[in-house]
Amino acid sequence: MFRVRTAFSTSRRYSLPLLVTLAAIRLLSASNSLQAGNPTVAPMIRLIESGRLPEERIPTVVELICKRGDAEDLQYLFEKAASKDSVSPENRSAMLNGLANTMRDRKLKPSGVLTQLRGLLKRATADKNLTAQKQVIELVGLWKVQGMAAELADTLKQGAADELTGAIIGTLAELKGEDSARLITDLTKSDQPKRLRRQAIVALAAIDLSAAAEAAGQYIADANTKDNFDSLLKPFLARQQGPNLLGKAIAARELNPDVAKLVLRSMLTSGKNEAALADPLSEAAGLGKAMEPMTKEQLQQLAQEVAAHGDAARGEQVFRREELNCYKCHAIGKAGANIGPDLSAVGGSSPIDYLVNSLLLPSQAIKEAYKTALILDIDGLSHTGIVVDRDDERVVLRDAQGKEVTIAEDDIEFEKEGDSLMPSGLTKFLTHQEFVDLVRYLSALGKDDGYTMTAEPTVYRWRVYRSPSGKTTLPNADDDSIRNMLFEYAPEKWTPFYSLASGELPLGEARNVARNPMVFAYAEIVVNVAGNIQLQLNNENGVIAWLDNRRVAPSEWQSLHVDEGEHRLMFRIDTREFPAEGFTAKVLKGSESAAEYTIVVGE
Repeated sequence: MFRVRTAFSTSRRYSLPLLVTLAAIRLLSASNSLQAGNPTVAPMIRLIESGRLPEERIPTVVELICKRGDAEDLQYLFEKAASKDSVSPENRSAMLNGLANTMRDRKLKPSGVLTQLRGLLKRATADKNLTAQKQVIELVGLWKVQGMAAELADTLKQGAADELTGAIIGTLAELKGEDSARLITDLTKSDQPKRLRRQAIVALAAIDLSAAAEAAGQYIADANTKDNFDSLLKPFLARQQGPNLLGKAIAARELNPDVAKLVLRSMLTSGKNEAALADPLSEAAGLGKAMEPMTKEQLQQLAQEVAAHGDAARGEQVFRREELNCYKCHAIGKAGANIGPDLSAVGGSSPIDYLVNSLLLPSQAIKEAYKTALILDIDGLSHTGIVVDRDDERVVLRDAQGKEVTIAEDDIEFEKEGDSLMPSGLTKFLTHQEFVDLVRYLSALGKDDGYTMTAEPTVYRWRVYRSPSGKTTLPNADDDSIRNMLFEYAPEKWTPFYSLASGELPLGEARNVARNPMVFAYAEIVVNVAGNIQLQLNNENGVIAWLDNRRVAPSEWQSLHVDEGEHRLMFRIDTREFPAEGFTAKVLKGSESAAEYTIVVGE
């Protein structure tokens, strides 16, 4: 089941299975209202114990128990998860995940003895279930089960699976013992593998921020342009003194200029622009310091230059660049993230000087719906994001990565209005002409031909497959090979991809992602009422289509039956035969017995 945001909606329905589950809970509550136990949660527990609840609905009830239950209710879930044969692996995972989230969100844990975690971990290890092992290891840290620290350290020394090292190091940091700190510090040294070293620095930041900053500074000095710095910077950007300490460590070392640019870019795309860190990085990268506001005369001159010499087509290519990461916060045609405003019509509503200021100094032009809160919690961690939900118990922020962070109201030490999640400084990486072209593109959106979203239901959100195997690219590739290689063997190779403002999927870019002239791309639709749809492509040459796992002949495209539910529309486009540089796919209602459906948008 995937979670979606949709566009072009033709109807709206509620989930029948969820309504049935809630109705059953209410019925049990009414019939057993006089029995002992938490009156809110007791009916849910009885429903699980009755054996009448379908397996696929158990995670929904578990989530409700975790949100509303007390420590004794959580103890029931923990004992249920710890028992050997009482639940399926999937539902055990749902219970462990719910217990972890409850500790994070509500600071509440089970009431009884927690050493059953040891047996759970041994069983998960014997079953080679990495997901379960990771969940148990994280609970050890969240619940502060000190008695398991030594064996986790031994597991790390003996060579834990790569998927578990981060969880083990993080848990040792949570436990905060002297032995844990010593082991983690040793793992930050230059002789350790980079991945392990990076994870250890992140964990050390929770124990000794100064030591972690020195280790991170040396890591960056040793790094090359193939390294990723997102996770390394996160703990320093989240702590008040983090940018200052890391900035000093960087200033004391000699950095590769290109590495400095990558670290600076990583900080900016995280939604932060801390001068204490940005200044030494900018100096090491050979870039200028902080942006200064433009005068009124400079803005007028730039606006004239944009109108006279800006190129919207080139600007669209700048917008789509990976290093700017614009789709991480914004959407075009509702395809992309929903952290910042959808830019589909920004050119029709915003003058050029506003667009320039929004790019150079975004915190000076924040719309009301996108104002942020900066919260400092009792652990000294800072959180910045848009407030998406709030009540008397907790506040939920959506950060610059689109992740929702829940903070208990009792844990808030300080709060104020924050800066824009789009940091100033992103344009440092652009030439003057590239900046002029980018502004011209934004000014064209929703206004100029070729940059106005079509009213017809057009696919803007895609997934493109990286490096498809030779067998799947053969002219006569069978459907089993396609399904096995693309969706079962390596589904993680599907990469988010977005159409141009015109609705065209740019095949040149798609070829670069695929590293192959044969491009596989799919879209998703949600059908609310079964019926017929039409597939309308801008050209059919070199194209093969599938509806889910069934190949669909071109003769069916004008009247293709779809059942209620979620569906995948996949296309294999041979760019050597396809006559255009862009591929456009529209999903229209069938002429007879039309389906009611939505095209999935969002990230």
